[in-house]
Amino acid sequence: MMRNRRLNPTDLKKYQDKKLRAIVNHSYDHVQYYRSLFKEAKLKPYDIKTTEDLTKIPASRKEDIRDLPLKNLVANNIDLSKCIRWDTSGSSGVTLPVLWEKKAMLMIYLFNCLLQLNCGVKITDRQVVIGADWIPTHPIQEMGIFKTRRISPFDKLDTQIKKIQEFDPKIMTAYPSCARALAKEIKDKDIQGIKMRSVFTGGENLDPYTRRLVENTFEAEIFDGYGANEVGVVSVECAKHCGYHILEDFVVCEILRDGEQAAVGEEGEITVTNLTNYAMPFIRYNLEDQGSLIEDKCSCGNPLPLMKISQGRKSEVIRLSDGRVISALAVYCHLPFISGIKQFQVTQEKLDRFEVKITKETTFTDRTLEEIEKMMKSLLGDVETDVITVENIPKEKTGKSKIFISKINP
Repeated sequence: MMRNRRLNPTDLKKYQDKKLRAIVNHSYDHVQYYRSLFKEAKLKPYDIKTTEDLTKIPASRKEDIRDLPLKNLVANNIDLSKCIRWDTSGSSGVTLPVLWEKKAMLMIYLFNCLLQLNCGVKITDRQVVIGADWIPTHPIQEMGIFKTRRISPFDKLDTQIKKIQEFDPKIMTAYPSCARALAKEIKDKDIQGIKMRSVFTGGENLDPYTRRLVENTFEAEIFDGYGANEVGVVSVECAKHCGYHILEDFVVCEILRDGEQAAVGEEGEITVTNLTNYAMPFIRYNLEDQGSLIEDKCSCGNPLPLMKISQGRKSEVIRLSDGRVISALAVYCHLPFISGIKQFQVTQEKLDRFEVKITKETTFTDRTLEEIEKMMKSLLGDVETDVITVENIPKEKTGKSKIFISKINP
């Protein structure tokens, strides 16, 4: 893995093509879904020699595979009892069971360790993990190397804070929603002494408000990553924050627009081929998140190409009756600045109807409700907004706090 980080682009491309040929051959021989897909496309494994040949293979979406028996999607030559199950969170409305080989999961963890070292983390730094399910428990942690304590995102915030104070970590890895809730509680209660050197986030869209709040509260630098349970880690930020470096020794990342590969800089759907997990391969798997490739090279010196995450996750898009399609960021980045809101959750019920749940701050007044409705109309036009005050906003089973839910998007 470390050797691959030192490869020049030409040698890295050769390595990537070799890994691609291997996963394609394996999938054709041992995974019923891909054998059938290849036959329908009149393809044989030898037709795929390089990443440029990937366009010959039809892309797949979750809707194409979610109703299939699991045995059609997993390899018939892998002992599945020795695999790790890493189901998707269901943020798109459907949970998909995903099986990973242990060695492939170990590669994700080792990469995470390498990433942290490159971002200034010391192997003796203590790390707290809140909800981030890509950081497993590992024996080296008990030896004081990357010593890690897991805190449940379902714990009350004051309990989470107490555990952090007791453990005194320098590093935090968390879902953005977990880090945001924790940072806001610390800021609102003016709790002193909880500082981090670095915060690593992933698993959700990291909006500008959350980045600023977390960095200012913990006096830490955030390093965000993009990936999915189906395909693993795809891209990560470096210290220059010029975009997300695509991990080409782990994945092949394409941007598709109307089913065709988009030009560099053109926005489209992020489509990924994982090169490491032989238990349940994903080849040209359309994650349906929006992104684009960046032409410029990063000033950090890392030769890995850059990408941009344009609109966050696929479930964070608002579709309106006048045909507009906009990022939910346009809404939920404004809500934290309305006085009286502690937590919130926006649900799009219909094309022209929204529900906003909020928990109250001490500064809450009737004007808070008026400001929310006014903001929604100014941003979205002639829409109906029901504002509801609640005692708490439930978390998902993963511990994430969804701040936008669409009942419109599939």
